[in-house]
Amino acid sequence: MPNDLDVLLSVTLDTTTTPWSLDVNQANNANHLDPGPHPQRIVWTLIENAASGSFVALDAPEPGFAWSGASPPPGIFDHLQISPANINQLTMKDHHRGGTTAGTWIYILRARIGETIYSTIAKAPIGQNTNPTIKNN
Repeated sequence: MPNDLDVLLSVTLDTTTTPWSLDVNQANNANHLDPGPHPQRIVWTLIENAASGSFVALDAPEPGFAWSGASPPPGIFDHLQISPANINQLTMKDHHRGGTTAGTWIYILRARIGETIYSTIAKAPIGQNTNPTIKNN
């Protein structure tokens, strides 16, 4: 169940890409987190045409969540899990307290919808970055 510190990110299946891909709604900089004294929980939820899907197991060879490129330093993110009550929801805690935990990290999500596994991809032309990211301001 979401609380005031949760950052809610909707994930849909983008059928305009070839191959089809997962799309994280990052409108209004939903993935930008400000520092604070308490951890914030990031909640990705498969909705709309992806709602019947489930995130790939986190211990799979190509897991439901993975960092792409440089991983963040240890201690910033933890408690990554697929919700036991809702397999179309993935959560992680962000312990962003200030300058030492600031940064931008790109990630990949993978989910099974029907018999197919879909992942996030960069869709923008070169020079524009629409990779799914977490940005600790």
